[in-house]
Amino acid sequence: MVMKPSTLLIFLVGISLLTACSSKVVPTRSSNASKPYDLDLAAYRPRYEPSEVKKAPLEEKKKPTTPVTAPGSTSTQSINKKLDLTLDTLAQRNKGVRYLAGYRIQLYTGTKRADMEAAKLYIYQNYGELNTYIAYNHPTYRLRVGDFATRLDAERYFHKIKNEYPGSTLISDRVSLRDALKIIDNRATDTNETDEP
Repeated sequence: MVMKPSTLLIFLVGISLLTACSSKVVPTRSSNASKPYDLDLAAYRPRYEPSEVKKAPLEEKKKPTTPVTAPGSTSTQSINKKLDLTLDTLAQRNKGVRYLAGYRIQLYTGTKRADMEAAKLYIYQNYGELNTYIAYNHPTYRLRVGDFATRLDAERYFHKIKNEYPGSTLISDRVSLRDALKIIDNRATDTNETDEP
């Protein structure tokens, strides 16, 4: 007896539906689950004996103590000498640092040199303390302004410049440490002038 493919298909679908809808067997509790746990583990628990706490008498005055040095340890003077030596080596290393990760304001990005020169002139006239940096990658001009060590300084100038050039953006860049310190000094003198009546 040979069945037609459509009949065979209907038969297989019916069988699979019947097996899929059959009830699942749910495991029942084991026979040990109904018994309470009665194993005594007290023999394995750690035991702590209470000890007496010594209290210092309240009537005694505290005497000034001198630092106690352990046998074989160095005195405080030699520690200071080591610290001074370490600080001197760090100062010598820092003298060689010329650049740091900071921020600049990208004032102009476009293909027109005249617009870029106008933006540069605006910065020179209104913000003489800021340096300008021109990058040209054919055919795009990019004008970046300032050497800011902190984002706070960069945002202070950015909000002033954004009114005139709304397309400007704040970017992270490698900046000159010397010029960044000049901007920080300008900020300090500006706050001192506003504090005085």
